[in-house]
Amino acid sequence: MRIIKQNKQSGRAGVSVLVVVLLVGASIYFVENINTSMSGVINAANRLSAMVAGNPGLDQKTAAKPNSTSANSADPAIVKDAAAPISIERQQFLAQIEAPKNFIPSNADGNIESAPFSHIDLPEIASGQRAITLLGDQLPVVAQWYGFSAEALKTLMLHDLTLHIDRHGRMLSIDDGVQAGAVLNATTAAAITSSSVTNAIFPLDQTFKLESRPASTRVLYLNFKGLGAKPAFDLDKNVGTFSTAELTMIQKIWARVKEDFAPFDVNVTTLPPATTAGKIGTSILITNQVETAGGYAYLNSFGTINLTNPPAFCFQNNLANSEKPIAECISHELGHTLGLMHQGTASLGYYAGQGDGETGWAPIMGVGYYKNLTQWSKGEYAGANNLEDAYATMLKRSLNPRVDDVGNTIATATAMTSAMSNGLNNVSASGIIERVADVDMFSFQAGPGSTTMTVQASAFSGNLDASVQLLDATGKVVASSNNPTTLGTTLTAILTANSTYYVSVTGAGRGDPKTTGYSNYGSLGQYLITGTTPVIVYSAPVIVVKTSTLTGKGPLSVSLDATKSTAMSGATVAKYEWNFGDATPNSTAGSLTHTFAKAGTYTVTLKITDSNNQSKTQTLKVVVS
Repeated sequence: MRIIKQNKQSGRAGVSVLVVVLLVGASIYFVENINTSMSGVINAANRLSAMVAGNPGLDQKTAAKPNSTSANSADPAIVKDAAAPISIERQQFLAQIEAPKNFIPSNADGNIESAPFSHIDLPEIASGQRAITLLGDQLPVVAQWYGFSAEALKTLMLHDLTLHIDRHGRMLSIDDGVQAGAVLNATTAAAITSSSVTNAIFPLDQTFKLESRPASTRVLYLNFKGLGAKPAFDLDKNVGTFSTAELTMIQKIWARVKEDFAPFDVNVTTLPPATTAGKIGTSILITNQVETAGGYAYLNSFGTINLTNPPAFCFQNNLANSEKPIAECISHELGHTLGLMHQGTASLGYYAGQGDGETGWAPIMGVGYYKNLTQWSKGEYAGANNLEDAYATMLKRSLNPRVDDVGNTIATATAMTSAMSNGLNNVSASGIIERVADVDMFSFQAGPGSTTMTVQASAFSGNLDASVQLLDATGKVVASSNNPTTLGTTLTAILTANSTYYVSVTGAGRGDPKTTGYSNYGSLGQYLITGTTPVIVYSAPVIVVKTSTLTGKGPLSVSLDATKSTAMSGATVAKYEWNFGDATPNSTAGSLTHTFAKAGTYTVTLKITDSNNQSKTQTLKVVVS
């Protein structure tokens, strides 16, 4: 199937605020990464300014030799020499970047009032000393807007060439993509090198109609269709149409990005909004345009939705033309538009993660290409330089968490869907863990015997490391499970009685965040529970009827009392149904007196039904002479 390619918008670019002070006489680079909260950035820049001035209190822990390597050497944000010349290709790339003059990124507090940018008109996009020179006396007001002192911003621009000032003084960052020759772990290697072009998730004609949360007033529009002269997403160089392979990969990229933003009240969509009235958000262009970067993004640009001039881009040719790197780029760049800075260490612009296999972990705002599990982070790994609360930062730009979709207690539990098959009860449920320590509680009914529950995270870049518990009717934990090597987990237990049981799901951490693990901070996202339980075998009610007499001369009044009857299996009697056999109306009373007017033999029938929908019938013979 092929769909016509059109030109529209999208992107990715990491923001690494690294400061390198080159002390020429000592032949040492002093590297301090200040990808931290805004106050941390300012403090670090001020410390580096003091170093340049000859402060003898230099922290030797920030010293690093220029040719040092590490396990994270594939990190695309390692600082470049500020004196290195800009290539012709990069100059041409910078010349193409242009946001509308009336585009206003929010300030450090999330506001856009009294922005300084309309008064700034520079001849080019620049970094380093050139940017400082062009800004001139406007530098202090730009610095203040983004939460820096003037000296701190000067220091950043002098020593970090990924940080740029555009023609109107607005900050953006430009980063590399997947590094050639990077060492990949076994789990992610297939995802990065595979074409990922088989088994579409949805009908192909729905590819450009995908919406994660259509009713939301927050929008993240992923534009794969191109925009003006900027070409569309393209794998086969067949310009003008989208092949089955291309449409399939677009669906899977969308599914991965959707998972990263599943905890939030935002619509991740491939369908451009019909109207932006009453909505805020951003758009990002994923394009086949050949550039020297993996992508770029304007800081703090989540706000007024601009479909014709997106503030963020991803360049697929520098992202291995593959599903996972492109999706990681998109989420990373959207993080920048929401105010998030890079997460690195004292010597690395991006932290490339830790651990391996399915639970190998990296922060989304580090570099997520090379690990299977990527999550929003607050810098809990060893040597982290950015400890900002990602959720609080995004909330400041009005990206709100979703309303909790499932109750947290047995009193507010949601009943699981149930279907009988092969003598077992097949149960299922799904949900989203939206907040740290959120617990989703589900209920089911089962009889005695073995039960199995399996929790799976999203099949597309699942962020949730799931922990599951089984509870009895009183809320006592019967069993629990959290698989140490996988994100999903399976629980097996023996149930002892007909009863209502509960299953809880929450996000878990793994090991030590300072070494190879991670905390539960980023374990948010979608999940699916499936399981089998024993069928409840209910016993029928026991009927007890007390009568005054069953024989006599007519008219004969007979007292009938069935209120001592009992329901079994913890149920209650729900209904009495009397048929007197004499053509008179039936009765639903538990205790009554009935008069048989004429002589004859009558069969009185009583049917009792309990709250488990179990019933039993008993008959009495009444003889009237």
